[in-house]
Amino acid sequence: MVNYQIRVYQDSDYQSVRDLYVSGVRQHFPRVCRYVLKQPVIQASVTVSLSLLLVLCDSLLLFLFLLAVLLVLGRLLLKRLWDLLIDQNLRADLLDIWASYSERPGACFWVAQWDGVVIGTVGAVPSDHSPTDLELKRLNVHREYRGQGIAKALCHTVHEFAHLSGFTGIVLGTSVIQTEAQQLYRKLGYRLVGTRVVPHTFAKLINYTIYKYQYQLRPSPDRPQTQE
Repeated sequence: MVNYQIRVYQDSDYQSVRDLYVSGVRQHFPRVCRYVLKQPVIQASVTVSLSLLLVLCDSLLLFLFLLAVLLVLGRLLLKRLWDLLIDQNLRADLLDIWASYSERPGACFWVAQWDGVVIGTVGAVPSDHSPTDLELKRLNVHREYRGQGIAKALCHTVHEFAHLSGFTGIVLGTSVIQTEAQQLYRKLGYRLVGTRVVPHTFAKLINYTIYKYQYQLRPSPDRPQTQE
């Protein structure tokens, strides 16, 4: 069992937080590939492509070669799109973590640390859609330290912060491929309240969906109330 510590983000954590985010998202890429191949529109496109190759090729070796080229190009395209997503987020709230979280009223960012190394992260900001909700963001745990309750502890840290700050609920979004995260949220008491397809042409094509979850905090008579 890792004897980790959860503490508030410091500027010295900047590169470690960004590196952990990049490695965590890249680990999902094989799962993204499998998800894409299961989509009807992609399966139809592959079927049509294979049929054309069979018609145009006069040898089995040429057919196999072109098939391999088609698969490699498809994977490279998908990898490029995935890297663009990573870069987009690195240029969003993770570009200036201190300004996005530490200096923002009602927001905070935490890291889980073990032996001087950042092994987990989570952030929280006031929701753009409800003044009474806090949004949980950037939950991530290094793959070597998963299964030890660190993600759960990071979530509880956000819950406590929300409670003390006067929020009544917590919301978050997680993608269709992040099944382990969805299981964690449900175990913690989150409920699914909506879905949306990522507003990108390719994402719409493959129906890449974001699930919105909400957690209702238990009311406390001595808790301060948020100001609308």
